[in-house]
Amino acid sequence: MKCPICGCENPDDYKFCHDCGSPLNFTESIDDLTDELNNLDDFPSLDSKKLIIIGYIIAVLFGWGSFILSFFLGSYGFVGFIGLFFPGFMLNSKDSNIRKHAYIQLAIMLIGIICTVMFLFRWF
Repeated sequence: MKCPICGCENPDDYKFCHDCGSPLNFTESIDDLTDELNNLDDFPSLDSKKLIIIGYIIAVLFGWGSFILSFFLGSYGFVGFIGLFFPGFMLNSKDSNIRKHAYIQLAIMLIGIICTVMFLFRWF
């Protein structure tokens, strides 16, 4: 099979040119890539229930954990902001159920962070 890019002759069973590395059959390559992209999962290693449970644990630990730390140890309120990354990650999901729970987790965390700031500045 002749390479359409560089013109080098390749054995018929090769998918890529051994000289320049370009695909020898463009239509098969594009179809294969399209199939692979369509078969990608949103979160391949975690199912949505586990992801949602982990998100709630993080929301409670970081959002309200900072309030508890501030109550007993002083000014540790900044810890809550670290936990905002995980629900932010979940908001990028294609699954509407995961996004819904991410908004709830953000609300839980923000209320905890606001209570921490109010406690630190003695607003209540």
